Amino acid sequence: MEKKQQTRYEDLVLLPRRWFPLPKLDGYILREFLIKYSVLLLVFIILFILGDVYRDISDFLENKASLHDILLYLAYKLPGNIRFILPISMLLGCMWTMATFGKNMEITAMRASGVSLFRCGGPIFVVGLIVTGINIYFNEALVPFTERAAEMIKSNVTEKRQFVRGLLTYRSSDQQRHWLFNNFTTGNTQHNVTVKTYWSDPMIDSLVLVPIEAAQLQMIREVFPTKADRFLGLPRAEREKLVRRELLGRKVDFFASEASYDPDRKEWSFRNGSFISYDRNEDLTVSASGTGISAIHEQIPFTELRFGEEKIHESPNDILNAIKEKDDLPTWVIWDLIRRTPNMADRVESIYMTVFFYRLAFPWACFLAVFLGIPLATKNERTGSLLAIITAVVIIVVYIVAAQVFLVLGKGGILNPVFAGLAPTVAFIAFSAYRIFHDRN
Repeated sequence: MEKKQQTRYEDLVLLPRRWFPLPKLDGYILREFLIKYSVLLLVFIILFILGDVYRDISDFLENKASLHDILLYLAYKLPGNIRFILPISMLLGCMWTMATFGKNMEITAMRASGVSLFRCGGPIFVVGLIVTGINIYFNEALVPFTERAAEMIKSNVTEKRQFVRGLLTYRSSDQQRHWLFNNFTTGNTQHNVTVKTYWSDPMIDSLVLVPIEAAQLQMIREVFPTKADRFLGLPRAEREKLVRRELLGRKVDFFASEASYDPDRKEWSFRNGSFISYDRNEDLTVSASGTGISAIHEQIPFTELRFGEEKIHESPNDILNAIKEKDDLPTWVIWDLIRRTPNMADRVESIYMTVFFYRLAFPWACFLAVFLGIPLATKNERTGSLLAIITAVVIIVVYIVAAQVFLVLGKGGILNPVFAGLAPTVAFIAFSAYRIFHDRN
């Protein structure tokens, strides 16, 4: 009996694994997936639109906004919502498709024909890669533009008076300058600007140690009114050395009626303003009129000052980007800001770098969804689609929560920014890859 059974098994021939293109099978799987994926996308898009309408429509109606402005605002908000919808829809669509195949025993039939589980999901993997590319484009190019356009429409319609009254403040990433704008605009020219910073060698050369001897002596008298005689009796070289020693590192405020930025030269020009310096030693101080602030001189007027990129790193675009949440900045903006700010504070750099790596990893959640969806859906093939979809929701919630926790820890400097930004996505992809290869037979 044993011999007879063994002979019967030896007659069985295992079909080889099929990796070559299978047009009919791939077309069928792709069609079924795209139908379900499109339905999910449409449902989520409608839900997000309804959410935007519920949240913002009252502001537009109270300010009697036109229907054109409302529709344009909703259209500009849509890409920002879609980038979050894409990975969720990919996961649910993948699991819905594979669970349906499993329930109808189609997965069993495919695998019995020599088509591995990994190969069954081939068309879905291709769509996942394409959607990942779309998500990267949305994050890096489209969404920053549309979000800014949506904010401008809402501001123009509902918040005009707030922009006239309000002040915009900006702290440079290297913590060396604090800007105050009465009314910041999107152009390269600003009016009524205050910059709180510290004296540096270029500033001293531009304002105090001017080439003309008489002008230099006059400026020293104005900057050091209580002890100018200490400087004036010295030879020029010694005098300039002493002036630098006294001024370097002191706080100084610049007030300008107009500040313009030349993007070609990467240069700031401050016109028709004044400056005032503050002291670190009590023996040199005089009280700034009416303020009680320790200052070494009264406000001194100037006609024009110019500062290049090596003196002031930030541009109007940097200031405009700073208004937005760092999580909304494109990765190239973050990288360029870090590259151009070598003295960035450690705390600020941790925030930017964590967001940078998180933004690199997040679009791959679309591909991650396929890795998660296929093994989980086929594992539950006998229990139907409902359990698979519930499992998908739990998985995506766990991933999002883990990613956000790591993001917070990275921003706080508790975790390394690279690890905090990449670890959740890499861990889930690795786990899913293990599962799909483990279950491929």
